[in-house]
Amino acid sequence: MISEPKKIMVALGAHGDEKPVIKQAVLLSNKFEAQLIAIHVHQPVLSQPKGDSELNVTEEIIRNLFTEYGFEKIINDLEIIISKGEDIAEKIQEHSNDIDMLVVGHKKMGGFMSWITDSIDEDITDLMSCPVLVVPESTHIDNNIM
Repeated sequence: MISEPKKIMVALGAHGDEKPVIKQAVLLSNKFEAQLIAIHVHQPVLSQPKGDSELNVTEEIIRNLFTEYGFEKIINDLEIIISKGEDIAEKIQEHSNDIDMLVVGHKKMGGFMSWITDSIDEDITDLMSCPVLVVPESTHIDNNIM
């Protein structure tokens, strides 16, 4: 028997439209009365001094995303994890020991990149021991989800 999730984590890149991903995480969190945890991993950029991140995402930026997408009611209960590392999938896995479900977005890669590398969501899915919901990037599905 599968138990209902009590801790749901949503992985955010904090760039582009992440409304479908955030929406699914919030809906699942509300449906199962689960704690919602948002995680962002800063990935060092070689062109930046000492491997700094190109974008300095903060807890405030994450909370603003939830507010911008109409989910301001949950931001006071939202736990936010900001981590730093070269391997995004490994960093998310490090912080997900007691997570019951992970929600991630998927951005389709095209052309040459799709031939030489897996997408980040595939890397994450391969490492996780909990169920992973992969939400497509396309916003046309936004109204049809859950």
